[in-house]
Amino acid sequence: MIGLGIFAAVFAVFGLVAARAERAGLSRPFVFMVAGAVVAWTGAVHPLSSERPAGLLLSLAEVALTLVLFADASRVSLSQLRRRTALPARLLGPGMLLSIGLGTVVGLWLFRELDGWECAVLAAILVPTDAALGAAVVEDERVPQRVRQALNVEAGLNDGLAVPFLLLFVAGATVTQGFEPVSFWATTVVQKVGIGLVAGVVVGALAGELARRARAASWSTPISEQLAMAGVALALFVFTEELGGSGFIAAFVGGLAAGSRLRDARAPALGFTDEGGAVVGAFVFFALGLFAVGLSDRLTWQVCVYAVLSLTIVRMLPVAIALLGSGLRAPTIAFIGWFGPRGLASVVLALVVLEQDRQLPHIDTVVMTALATVILSVVAHGLSAARLSGRYGAWAATLPPGAPELGTAPAVPTRRSASRSVADGP
Repeated sequence: MIGLGIFAAVFAVFGLVAARAERAGLSRPFVFMVAGAVVAWTGAVHPLSSERPAGLLLSLAEVALTLVLFADASRVSLSQLRRRTALPARLLGPGMLLSIGLGTVVGLWLFRELDGWECAVLAAILVPTDAALGAAVVEDERVPQRVRQALNVEAGLNDGLAVPFLLLFVAGATVTQGFEPVSFWATTVVQKVGIGLVAGVVVGALAGELARRARAASWSTPISEQLAMAGVALALFVFTEELGGSGFIAAFVGGLAAGSRLRDARAPALGFTDEGGAVVGAFVFFALGLFAVGLSDRLTWQVCVYAVLSLTIVRMLPVAIALLGSGLRAPTIAFIGWFGPRGLASVVLALVVLEQDRQLPHIDTVVMTALATVILSVVAHGLSAARLSGRYGAWAATLPPGAPELGTAPAVPTRRSASRSVADGP
């Protein structure tokens, strides 16, 4: 209980100084991870070992990611992604696929004990980017709106899009190790994806429509509507898992469907879902800090090199290729490439694989590398976001009016702007 009490105290203090901390370049994930590491280092709470992150922490992490997937997906209109020339489509299409492929190749080069499927699992865990770590970028109005929108939409959708790839790669690794026949895992993957898709579309669309009608008939209040949507997200995850589908896919697709029905009312309706995910996510990063203290003596040079390459070449080279022909200048491509922070989604996916697929012989190496990469990302991206956004924004201000970076782009609400709209009332 002492750990929970310390977390609550840190959460209270951070809430009072959050705006000042963010102006200083201290993101919420960074603050809570450092707090967890300090607590473990002082001995107030024992550091987490690789065997202990499952159980309660896994359940909390799943709750956090479910709420985040549902809320982030609900903010994005699919009509914004229809054109292949749109920046988000480039990042979510060829950019994401190339990142998984390059991450797999780098894994095979560094880790002699891992096979191709296990390296692909690691790459899929680390391909999602984190909107919370990139908040200082996507909310800095000095950065051109088109660039901010691309990063915001990418972070909102790539965690959900990564789940089917992860399911496929984990199933492939299982077959390689002789645990299941090919026909079984193929059926399992189709079942998990199919049930998740159907459940998400049906439940999400129905929930969004009912919420819209309840508001029009004055049956609900803004607060009760927010609680209802959070309940929908969590119930959708749990019952989809019970039916044999992927709860994460269901939550992601459900958010898209609900948002399409709620339309302009989506931000007020999903405020609590946003904030609830942020609270539980903060605890996950606090626990990651507890884990980080015990990680140092198990680091290998391969893990360290992979973490660095994952945040640089594995992310930036695919982004550069995906943006060929977009007309964007080199500083913009480098800026977009660098700000692909890894965070909550990668932590949760790593813990899920650790809990459900322990029979794989090298799963500890995969999870250890993924968590080390997230820890490095929290530090590197958290400390560089505000500073580099300012420098890039100053450079962008010198661009001529017709520059591609300055093109118009539809505004996509960020987590903070959605929270503001809730505070202001409907």
